[in-house]
Amino acid sequence: MARDIRSLIKSSLLGLMALSGPVLSISVPSAPRVFGQEATKPQGQKTPAPKPAEAPLDDSVNVEALLEARLPAEELDLGWIRLFDGQSLLGWKASSQVDWKVDNGEIVAKEGQAGFLLTEVRFSDYEIELEFQADEKTNSGLFLRTSESVKDPAKDCYEINIAPVDNPFPTGSIVGRAKVSEQVTAPEAGQWHSLHALVDQDHIQVWVNGQQAADYKDTTGLTAGQIGLQFKEGPIRFRNIRLRPIGYSVLPKAEKSDWNEPAGTIEASFTHTGTIKLKGGRGHIELLQPHANLCLQATALTLTENVNSGIFFRCIPGEDMNGYECQIHHGFKEDRRRAVDAGSGSIFRRQNAKAVLSDEGKPVHITIIADGPTMATWVEGVPVVAWTDTRAPNENPRKGLRTEAGTIMLQGHDPGSEVEFTALSICPLP
Repeated sequence: MARDIRSLIKSSLLGLMALSGPVLSISVPSAPRVFGQEATKPQGQKTPAPKPAEAPLDDSVNVEALLEARLPAEELDLGWIRLFDGQSLLGWKASSQVDWKVDNGEIVAKEGQAGFLLTEVRFSDYEIELEFQADEKTNSGLFLRTSESVKDPAKDCYEINIAPVDNPFPTGSIVGRAKVSEQVTAPEAGQWHSLHALVDQDHIQVWVNGQQAADYKDTTGLTAGQIGLQFKEGPIRFRNIRLRPIGYSVLPKAEKSDWNEPAGTIEASFTHTGTIKLKGGRGHIELLQPHANLCLQATALTLTENVNSGIFFRCIPGEDMNGYECQIHHGFKEDRRRAVDAGSGSIFRRQNAKAVLSDEGKPVHITIIADGPTMATWVEGVPVVAWTDTRAPNENPRKGLRTEAGTIMLQGHDPGSEVEFTALSICPLP
């Protein structure tokens, strides 16, 4: 059709020229213009793609409160983290229909079907502490090394009971295993009380308000599990839930034989204090011992501004950082909810950090738990990521889910980067 119209216009022009001589030059379109459509751009000229709009900020995140929740350096150096950030249930999931909610910095449950609020990841050896408030007839508990379904607390978990004095296992008892010591003062209803437990291999100890309630040696062989807050009967409140993993130290006692030679354009030096300094990039240094499920805690000090570094885990051994990356980057754009390069604690290209809680020029304390397809991270003791990899399995974590054991790599990304890893500890998860 376009060709017929052009022919008709040209024939008319030639006829006019023959009758009356030269005429004004007329531009003939190469194709008919249709009303309501843009003209076709000349071939080879591209329209620039519009810049994608930045995602709206999450108004449910109270950044100032998260910054205040960061733990002091002396506690971070010991490995303490918060399981509850005081404003959300990030990293927790319910096992039944219970009205779990956050109220005034507390986790509260008043009614529903008996069940748990569980951590999304498991823990193995650790120290845990929290505060609770219960009514006179409340029956609740803190479940350690548990699963979502408990048939027999004497075999399937360690249930630290919160219950009245007339219960067979009053507050501080390990249900089905050890009754509370007679030296413990029964907690008053409606008041805040502390509960503290140490789970170290087969040795479990419990304290209530600083008084030792139980000292128990396990013979059932439990090695790891989730942590659960129980709702069973009566209102219950929890706050200040903190945990310290118990693992083995890799730094600051670095043995050069434990590490591969630096790869890429990076310099790695082992200091006289047993730390590792990385300079330049892009490159990495690789810890040779492989791990699959683990809790990893690291402290890093960035020595230049705008450093881009990271901790890679479950890497394909010997390859160039083909693993999951926990980012180390302190940058943000005006608001700490808008991170540069996903933010410290992010699982890079998978899940951004809830907010940037690390600071330039100060050590950053990072905790990573990889448990099957689920990963959680903490920065300065505050949870910032809880993410499950739902991709199809793949040997390379850059392309899909990897649950197999892999190596750990410390990264330097840019030529001007300088970062010192001063502490690294690992708690394997069976």
